[in-house]
Amino acid sequence: MPIPTLNRINHAHLCLTIAFACSALSLFDSLLSWIIGLVAIASLMRIALIFHWQKQTVSTRTINLLGVLTALTLAWFGLQLGLLLAMINLLVLAMTLKLMLLRTQKDFLQLTTLVLFLIGCGFIFYQNIGFTLFYFTLVIITLLSLAFYFSPSLTIKHQLRMMLTLSFQALPITLALFLVLPQIGPLWQMPSVNGAKTGLSDNVSPGDISQLAQSSELAFRVSFEQPIPPPQQLYWRTIVLEQFDGQRWQIAPQRRQQNQRLQLTNRHFRPKLTGPSYRYSVISEPTFQHWLYALDMAQSNDRRIWQSYSYQLISKQAQQNSIQYQVESWYQMPLNQGFNDFDQQLNLQIPATGNPRSVEWAEQLRQRYPQDQDLINALLAYFKQQPFRYTLRPELMQTNMVDQFLFDYQAGFCAHYASSMAYILRLAGIPARMVTGYLGGEVHQGNYLSVYQYDAHAWVEAWQPEQGWVRYDPTAVVSPERLLYGLERAVAYEDSFLADQRFSLAKLKSIAWLNKIRLSLAEMDYLWSRWVLGFNQQRQQDMLKQLLGNLQPARVALMTFITLVAIAGLIALYHWRRWFPIQAEPAVHYYHLALTLLAEKHIIRQTGQGPNDFKQQIEQTQPDDIARSFSLISDNFIQHQYAQSPGNIQLKQQLSKLKKALKQTKM
Repeated sequence: MPIPTLNRINHAHLCLTIAFACSALSLFDSLLSWIIGLVAIASLMRIALIFHWQKQTVSTRTINLLGVLTALTLAWFGLQLGLLLAMINLLVLAMTLKLMLLRTQKDFLQLTTLVLFLIGCGFIFYQNIGFTLFYFTLVIITLLSLAFYFSPSLTIKHQLRMMLTLSFQALPITLALFLVLPQIGPLWQMPSVNGAKTGLSDNVSPGDISQLAQSSELAFRVSFEQPIPPPQQLYWRTIVLEQFDGQRWQIAPQRRQQNQRLQLTNRHFRPKLTGPSYRYSVISEPTFQHWLYALDMAQSNDRRIWQSYSYQLISKQAQQNSIQYQVESWYQMPLNQGFNDFDQQLNLQIPATGNPRSVEWAEQLRQRYPQDQDLINALLAYFKQQPFRYTLRPELMQTNMVDQFLFDYQAGFCAHYASSMAYILRLAGIPARMVTGYLGGEVHQGNYLSVYQYDAHAWVEAWQPEQGWVRYDPTAVVSPERLLYGLERAVAYEDSFLADQRFSLAKLKSIAWLNKIRLSLAEMDYLWSRWVLGFNQQRQQDMLKQLLGNLQPARVALMTFITLVAIAGLIALYHWRRWFPIQAEPAVHYYHLALTLLAEKHIIRQTGQGPNDFKQQIEQTQPDDIARSFSLISDNFIQHQYAQSPGNIQLKQQLSKLKKALKQTKM
């Protein structure tokens, strides 16, 4: 069956359908499955109409009924999504119904506007360079649909060239506005999101982190001002967990209440800091959570960050997009400047029941080792001497988890070791807690690290009277490879690294050319994140200070005015030919005006069709008054082009007659 020739409406509808379907599917993780199904059905229905596989559209009554039913369904599920995801699902649902009902020019323009808005919504979730290029392509396709709709006489090649030309003309204007015009803060806060959180959680069981370690998603990047520290110092603190119920660790309610009071009074942790330090910049990926990443003991002057008394950096707003912040870490400072009495009391709490063998063993250890440090050393020696294994495939431990891990299975992930050690220390009367974060990272040229979700790690902090909180990592005792060389080397014996992602580029590091491509893509994305996504208000002010010397209002206003004048000059340069056109011969000028009038009524001269053939077509298919006026204009054009002797007819008068006749004729 031959594919039918598409007219200008079908070309426009096809481009718009492609742009809508691709932009909606790019939000796959944020949309309900049945809405994704509706998008696919509506797109297939529209394509069937475009190619004339289907003749009849869905009735308005059916669309209205479907709209009511789907709106009620979305209202039910939307309560679980959070406001942001519910609004995006509602937007996509409305666009799907509009695509099914697409008939008039008004429908087309409304759907075009919504597609551009939906592409903008995509940047809420995805801002890397790959998705930016993808969304730029969708914008071009959407604009191309407008060009097909309103300039039907132009060829596809000409339309595409025009869209690309306009896009590249807009590029220097966009760059000037981006760099120079003052950036202002958001006028409203982004709505909340439920169920979209990624990365580490504040309520974990040991198995949760082992599942996270199967993800190759980027967590954050770090650029150091000095040489990158050795692996044994790359413990990226994220969350401090101080309540244990025998199975799961979470942030203690007392700690939450304390943090809330301190944040309400805007009281930051400001310790006394001395000694050597690391200075670095972190670019964190969106997590829709508040936790940030830093080495101990960290300080940041970023106004978006709150410093907690548990030595964490916490974002004041949930990270719904990439955030770049500067940190300085004093790595030799003891962690002993918080609420020490409160911290010790909080981290001695133990579950009332459960893990009886661990309770008995902790009592024996305390009797044998009265000194805290001796007991800690004995516990670490137990992990080293017994046949413990570091694995991403631990056995399921549902009851008395610590007992089963320490005395039965003796195989687990980092959280199993950290959880068990912290619990035994508490049983022995030593304040202890579990800290989750990331360990290590992949080193790149350019003095920066990429830290991925599979670098997630957990360790223990125990209180020592002379030193404060001291880090102990039982995983490093059992598997030194994890500390020195990373997760992939540590679990190579069981081939479990990214076992669920066979085609991940991180899994294929051993193939040299694929690894080179992976590193090149990572480098491009890093530069994009650092210099484009990271170009915030502070960096803009630093740039303007270098240009202007100081940021006096008069200088900033003058700079802005010069930029706007330059932009106006660029626009004038682009359009001066249109504003001051070279006057064509009257015969040619009025002939093209006549073609434009006919095209507005969907009467289009095809590519390769001669003027005489097109004139005969009009004479055979159109009313006499239209045919008569166009024939006179066309004959005059033909004489001018081929005989060099145009007639003496009144072209303007004939064009007016043609225009009047077209208005009176229903097409």
